[in-house]
Amino acid sequence: MFAESTTDTLLAPELLERLTLEGELRNSLSAASPLQLIPEVTLRPEIEERINELELSVGTEILIRYRNEAIDFDIEASRLKIYNILRSISTMEGIEYYSASRKRMRTLFAQSYVIDGPDKQERVPDPKVEEIPAYSRLYIFQKDLTFGGNVYRSEYRYSGQYFLLTNLNTTTMRYFLLPMVKPEQSVTYILLIPAGKEILFYGVAGAHTMSFFGLERKREDSFYNRLKAIYGWFTKRVEDSF
Repeated sequence: MFAESTTDTLLAPELLERLTLEGELRNSLSAASPLQLIPEVTLRPEIEERINELELSVGTEILIRYRNEAIDFDIEASRLKIYNILRSISTMEGIEYYSASRKRMRTLFAQSYVIDGPDKQERVPDPKVEEIPAYSRLYIFQKDLTFGGNVYRSEYRYSGQYFLLTNLNTTTMRYFLLPMVKPEQSVTYILLIPAGKEILFYGVAGAHTMSFFGLERKREDSFYNRLKAIYGWFTKRVEDSF
């Protein structure tokens, strides 16, 4: 049994105040802009270093507090469910996001599943576990409407306090057939901090790309939409699984 806890101490006072008032925070990223929304966790320096190394052409970060009065996220069984939700990659197939430009919902991932490795790329079942390891790695295939089909290396870490999911592309990401992002030049971090009746959800996604020829804002929205779709998928899975 985990002691009842809170995420408030992991946020700077001004950040906590903004999150409480606004409900969701969003920040645009580029090569010169540091992360502003990330909570104070032990792996924060590693995340910041990786983002700095990429020299992002485009990116975004979000911070949201999810609360569910019916669930105690401090118990071990809840932590295990959270971890297995993160590994249920096939359930991301068909998730949608709202497209502001088209003013309608669109499918984000037309295909999403775990594969046996970066070479053969054979589909395998979602690998759920009975105990949470400190570290594990999966390879996944996802086809989305922006960047097409790509293979990603997903790394999962659990500190006992929080979960950190890291996704790196292992294939070249293309936009309308144009090579936009070289392998390992696009990264997504999902940081989940469960405490009491809530989960603090932090996400950052971005890439070092060739020039977007003035389309940077549109592509930033694509990364934001991806993060919001992942958030919506995760919270829906929580509500269906508990």
